Order: sequence, then structure tokens, then C-alpha cells
Amino acid sequence: AAALAGPDPGGSRRMGMVLFLASLAMLFGASIVAFAYLRLTSSALAGTDPVELPLEIYGSTAALVGAGLAMHWSSQSARRGNFPQLRRWLGWTWLLSALFVAIQTSAMLELLERHRGLEGTGIGNVYGMTFALIVVHALHVVGGMVPLSNLAWKGQRGRLDSEHLLSVRACAAYWHFLEAVWVLLLVAFYVFG
Repeated sequence: AAALAGPDPGGSRRMGMVLFLASLAMLFGASIVAFAYLRLTSSALAGTDPVELPLEIYGSTAALVGAGLAMHWSSQSARRGNFPQLRRWLGWTWLLSALFVAIQTSAMLELLERHRGLEGTGIGNVYGMTFALIVVHALHVVGGMVPLSNLAWKGQRGRLDSEHLLSVRACAAYWHFLEAVWVLLLVAFYVFG
């Protein structure tokens, strides 16, 4: 009977999301490999001290994990059709994501200042690469907040329904992907930084 109903209307959207996440995985994976390679093979970096990450990084990590948990509960609420809970969890996801970006901005400014203070030295270059990787990740969080904002706005106005379930799942997949990338970046900074 499913074959007679025609193609799955959400199938192309799901495939698009899979391809999008795969391309981002390649971007971040290649960036992490390049960071590790340069840190391990550059003679200019031999014997330099490890990168000291700003303390704000830990607060931003907690905010991102909180946003991921809230997004998980958003997805669960959507799956159960509990739209009041979905609205609430989307709001929390948005607030925690905005907090992540705000804290990250402070941390990035500190990293940029360290880079400028050490410019021309090997470790200054590592601070610059660390800054660049964090900026790229933060920009992807900001980009993800666009559809999240749309869903949260519709939720606050009581306009979410079953037609939005695929969008909620896509946002959840993207948020969990960003969490995983952030953890990998932190590991790279500690192991190779």
C-alpha cells in the first residue's frame, strides 16, 4: 500500500539533511586533521607551550550541552505530539544556544587577543588556528539558530503542528551534530593544542 501512495514527501528533505551533515563532517574533519598535522609537524611549533583555552570555553560547553538536551526533549515532545512541551523545549534550546554564542564571543575575543600578542611566533599561529576553528563552529551555531528561531517563534504563537515535525527532527540532528563537532574540537585542542 505504501508503494501505491507514491514517494515519501519528506524523503528528499531527509536525504538533503544527511548530505548537508556529511559535507559539514568533511569540513570539520579536514580542519581538525589539518590542525593536528600542523601542530605535530611544524618545526616552528616544536617545543611551544600548549594553547591555554579561555575559561569561558567551559561555560559555553555547558550551554551547548544544555541546548542539545533541550533539543532532544523538543524532538521527543514533537514525536509524542505534545506541542505545549515542544514550545517550551524549543524556547530553552534557543535561549541556551544564544547563551553559547554570547559566551563564545567573549572566549573568541580573548583568543584573538592572545594571537595578536604572540603574532609572529609559532604558538601565536596556533592561537590563530584555534580561533578560526571556534569561529567556524560558532557561525554554524548561529546559522542553525535561524530555523530554530522560526520554530520557536511559531511555537510561541501556537502555530506548530504535525507538519513541523520533520523540521524539528532536522534541527535536532543538526544540534547533536554541532555538539559532537564541539567535543571533537575540544579534544583536538587538548591533545594537539
